[in-house]
Parts: sequence; structure tokens; C-alpha cells
Amino acid sequence: MSNQKNLKLLILETNNLTRLTTNSIEANMTGYDYKVVTPGDSKIGTALKNTDDITLVVKSGLVLNIKEGDLPSREKLKKYHLAVSREAVYADHPSIGKHYELTSRRMHRGMIDLSLFIINPAMWDSIPENDTGLLSNSKLLYMPRYMNHRNDIIFKEQTINACDALTYGVLGEQACIYNYLGVLDSKDISVIETYAYCFDKLLPFTEGLPKEEKEIVECLGNKTKKRISIVRRRLHNVKFIN
Repeated sequence: MSNQKNLKLLILETNNLTRLTTNSIEANMTGYDYKVVTPGDSKIGTALKNTDDITLVVKSGLVLNIKEGDLPSREKLKKYHLAVSREAVYADHPSIGKHYELTSRRMHRGMIDLSLFIINPAMWDSIPENDTGLLSNSKLLYMPRYMNHRNDIIFKEQTINACDALTYGVLGEQACIYNYLGVLDSKDISVIETYAYCFDKLLPFTEGLPKEEKEIVECLGNKTKKRISIVRRRLHNVKFIN
């Protein structure tokens, strides 16, 4: 997107992790304006009530590090209702996608993650009251995996091997958004999850968090920092050098 600083940012405050998001914006994205709101029953409806232009909408607790060229162009976004990502990260992957058959919750490629989306209000004729079934008639642009580096059930339930988990973690080195809301409620994570998630990327942004939330984020961040962060960065650098 040319001059990405013109992009509006809307934060949906749904937890006590708002400072993670605002601290990351202020540190990594100088010059960007953002607005924090409490969402109603519809995240999309809340967004439409609070913006009249193309806007990146995120739940509180996501860490942003968006750089020039990370997002689709404004011209491309104008053709879609939303830019979104799938809740099942690998649902469209020919081999890893089969791992969802082993999880306790049925997952499929049609399940959309509304903790993060880019909305184009010009494509909407009305403001919805809820999000159920809303996207079936919407034109959607899917984000690549690196944009929304999020937690996934296949890592939590360890239906994937350590090598594939680490590959996902290496991808996180180039992510522009870190989205681990589904696991930021406990200090207990598996080794597979430490390979897959870049919790250490959250460590610089914990200032101002409530005591309990700060302890959890810093505990998780230090686990990945000690266990795998150096290896992960080196593998990422080797990949890009070669």
C-alpha cells in the first residue's frame, strides 16, 4: 500500500492486553493513528460504526510491526469487503491440512479469524448486528500466513511434528502481526508451541499491562527466548541469504 501511514487502525478492546497493541504501534509504526473501542455483538458492525475508510481492525493483545509493502495495495483492497485470514492456519495446505482431522475441534478452511481484518466500508450497504453467516456473501481477500502469525489448534494439541512447528516459527520472523490471543491466558505451553510461536516478540511491549497479564506474557516470552529464538532467527537468516 503506498503511504501506508494513511491506513486507519481500529483496536477492539476485548481483554486486558490493550497496552501490548498500543505499545507496539507507538514503537514500530511511528506516525500511525489508532482508535480504541469496545466492540458490540458484531466486530464488523463495530468497525463500520467507527470508520468510513479502509481500516485495519485488530483485537487488543495483538502486536503490530507493519512496514511499507506488507499490506495489499489500496487499489486491491477496494475490490473486497474484507481482507481476512483463516482460523485454521494450514487448512489449505495439501499435507499439513490433514492434521486437523486429528484435533478435538472440527476445523475447515471456511472458518475465518475475526481477531484481525481489513475492512472496506464502501462495499457495505448496511451495518450488521452480528457476524454469524455474514461472510458467505462477502468478497474476501485472504492474507498470507506471515501477516497474521497466530496460534493454532494443531500446535496446542500437538498433532504436528516439531520440524513443521519450527518452520512456522521461522516464518514468524518476518511476520507483521503477532496474534497469540488463544494462548495468552496461561504460562503452561508445550515444547511444540514454543517452537511455533514467537512469544519473545511480545517482550518489548509489556509496559503498562496489569500485573497478572504481564507475568504471563513475560513468562511465555522468556521461554521462547531461551529455548528457540536464536536458532529460529539463524534459520530464517540462512533461508533469506540462500
